[in-house]
Amino acid sequence: MAEPYKEKIAAYLERTVMPDLRANVISSHLVTPLTFEDRFSSFRGAAFGLEPVLTQSAYFRPHNQSEEVERLYLVGAGTHPGAGMPGVLSSARVLDSIVPDPDKL
Repeated sequence: MAEPYKEKIAAYLERTVMPDLRANVISSHLVTPLTFEDRFSSFRGAAFGLEPVLTQSAYFRPHNQSEEVERLYLVGAGTHPGAGMPGVLSSARVLDSIVPDPDKL
């Protein structure tokens, strides 16, 4: 099902900005939401995690320490403070300050 879309996009690019695109492609790999769902266990094939709306942004994202499961910590683009590399690194930094030292448990 995805292949026809790929061809439409390639044809459009050839017409508008990249003449002979398909003739010069050596290798191609098609990724769809099903790829994300199957390979990465991404819910419904979501490539970017939570929907970017206010109620799923910043503080409203899942917190780094579970409020329901003791000693469960969360890190990544889908957790507070947010997506992208800066968000993931910030999330990891938050965890560094809240995860207890295993030697002190």
